[in-house]
Amino acid sequence: MSVRVLVVRSGENALPFAPEMSELEIVEKISHQILPLAPPEDAFGEQADLVIFTSQIAVRRVAEEPSLRSRFAEAVRRGQIAAVGPATAEALAESGFPPGIVAHGSAENVLEQIPGRLDGMRVLLPRGEDASEELREGLIHRGARVAPVVLYRKVPRPPDSEISREVVERPFAAFCATSPAAARWLLEGLSVPALARLKKTPAVVLGRFTARFLDSHGVARIEISPEATFSAAAELLAALARGERGRGTTYDDTASAARSFPKQTS
Repeated sequence: MSVRVLVVRSGENALPFAPEMSELEIVEKISHQILPLAPPEDAFGEQADLVIFTSQIAVRRVAEEPSLRSRFAEAVRRGQIAAVGPATAEALAESGFPPGIVAHGSAENVLEQIPGRLDGMRVLLPRGEDASEELREGLIHRGARVAPVVLYRKVPRPPDSEISREVVERPFAAFCATSPAAARWLLEGLSVPALARLKKTPAVVLGRFTARFLDSHGVARIEISPEATFSAAAELLAALARGERGRGTTYDDTASAARSFPKQTS
């Protein structure tokens, strides 16, 4: 009998399961559709010192629309390009905009790879409408002039009642939500019995924001992928489904507790 796993993703790319994971029965659901948005005409009207891409969708929007591509190419002619995650870096390279900086899938990591002070530098953030503000706030804190460029919106699909039936009748060994938006769509669309069962199912996420969301909704075991990549998430999901330990980091409320009780200063 095959081991069943559930993958819920809000983007366009599927998790790349390796051939040796063929024993898994993968049930994949797409939570959102991507709606392209036209940025203001002046979005790329000024030279940028640094451009940071956090998603492959943003790369495709810039690279595949001729008018956006030409304006973007001019804006970064003398600037540097950074990618958050190897998949985003690969998409940039294939599009003719190879990044000089490749972070390991988080805002925190890309901030570690750029100068501590960015006073007066103009930084472009091509991104989705639901992007986290963590990177923008970190750049502003360093003195940068940050210009977010919203290129797409994730539109939730209607709830899928089939998921509730499958969770109850043929429970999954583990599940993965690839973003906070995907996690919200999944949990809010479940029946009460299905939600109760899924909370007891091991979960795999790519980052702490999704982990925090699942934790706040009572999911008992959450593993953060060792790298914020779909391939690493797929490996971890397969390990959990087999009952193995995996290389993920177990999420608990230690970090949130620490934030709730900050150190007192005299």
